[in-house]
Amino acid sequence: MGNIQNHIAHYHLPGLFEFYELYRAFLPLWKEHREYFYDWCDIGSVYGAPADCIWGGGRVGFGDGDPQEGLALLQEYGVSARLTFSNSLLREAHLSDRKCNQLCALFEKGGNNGVILHSDLLLSYLEKQYPGLYFVSSTTKVLTDFRDFE
Repeated sequence: MGNIQNHIAHYHLPGLFEFYELYRAFLPLWKEHREYFYDWCDIGSVYGAPADCIWGGGRVGFGDGDPQEGLALLQEYGVSARLTFSNSLLREAHLSDRKCNQLCALFEKGGNNGVILHSDLLLSYLEKQYPGLYFVSSTTKVLTDFRDFE
């Protein structure tokens, strides 16, 4: 099977804005007691979007956690944060949304953080405005041209 280091499962956990108290209890346990967890498991990221975030795509959830607190907690434990901006109906006028832009600026300064997104329009905008973020295609995105997939 090969070296175990080559076979790590990276879990991406939900609730970036909903479950601050859970992660505040869980992350120290995960960091300080690795013997409780399989060697082949890792946390790839924690993802989410605030409930009232127009780029977020209307997911159901409370999402009222403080972005700075959540980001600081993840930074403390070396876990990447991903903003979930999977609204498939975004238009040019939505790109100037103040709250979403402030979140991107905050997360860009916070280190190795990214954005899960659906919209190519939003991707083009974010690549120019926030080059320090990394980008992940949303599972809600449908590719119809095989060249796009490649």
